[in-house]
Amino acid sequence: MNPKLAAAIRLAELGYRIFPCHPGSKAPLTTHGFHDASTSVDQIERWWSIHPDANIGLHTVGMLVVDVDGADNRWPHHPGRSLDLAACPMAVTPRGGCHYLFRQPAGAALNNTTSRLSEHVDTRADGGYIVVAPSSVDDRSY
Repeated sequence: MNPKLAAAIRLAELGYRIFPCHPGSKAPLTTHGFHDASTSVDQIERWWSIHPDANIGLHTVGMLVVDVDGADNRWPHHPGRSLDLAACPMAVTPRGGCHYLFRQPAGAALNNTTSRLSEHVDTRADGGYIVVAPSSVDDRSY
């Protein structure tokens, strides 16, 4: 099976809302972008049958993803806080940054931010998305 399709299906089975992005890009392939994201295996199979090399977009509704940009960015700059982050799920991004993934607390309604936590540290939450492995951008993999 196509590795991207297999990963997209597995994520959907875990309850994550998935949609296809252009191959080698973060740009959505669907008409309404992340708003079209689905957990339907049938829908995901249809998308990847048409676009077998599509990257995987993951709608971050109900999540909080801390997106640290750049390989040289050592955020957070406090050793104790770095250890706290080491305990959560994390992915390395194509340019050497990372995504730290959390579930939003019950009753929270978090939104996206840009450099609010620190310079070159963004968040993705309700109203956002990330691209996930085994996707690649500019010939570099997640």
